[in-house]
Amino acid sequence: MTTATQTFSAKLLFRRLACVALLCGVSVWSGCSSMDVAARVPMETVTRMSPPPTVVTPYQAVELAKQYVRENPGSDFAIGSGDCMLPLYQDHDVIILERPALSALKVGQTVVFMGGNGVPVAHLLASQTSRGWSTMGLSNSVRDPGTLSEGSYIGVVVKAYRPTGSPILAYWSSSPKNLVGANL
Repeated sequence: MTTATQTFSAKLLFRRLACVALLCGVSVWSGCSSMDVAARVPMETVTRMSPPPTVVTPYQAVELAKQYVRENPGSDFAIGSGDCMLPLYQDHDVIILERPALSALKVGQTVVFMGGNGVPVAHLLASQTSRGWSTMGLSNSVRDPGTLSEGSYIGVVVKAYRPTGSPILAYWSSSPKNLVGANL
């Protein structure tokens, strides 16, 4: 396999795993927890740094995400689940990711990283410390344990779509038939 084919295959696998995780009820942005008011990121910062979703049909959400990925090499998209990013992002929102260097990130951006349980998590950048970036869910009131590392960092949300229904079937039906498991 060529490097381009391997990268494309890895992206398809990531998308399929994200969809399977969603279908199985696993939260892509998860980790809601108890209150610690001092941990919150000001909403003005969040609205300035994390793009609000555009409301579209499920089919449009998937097709617009695929188009963005085709036109912007290195970008990717995922379908989210969970309520820890409310009111900004909600179940089934389609988020588009790019991967700038960790040094280019800013407080209030929404990043996606591999959580400790092996499931992708979308949370806000809460603060930068000498040990790295701390993250937290928007509707959480405490920060996540640990810091964002280069190895777990997947990307930052640069665009988002809020489908008027579930994008899962739209994604499934628009995928090439030879890449989708038929024996489920």
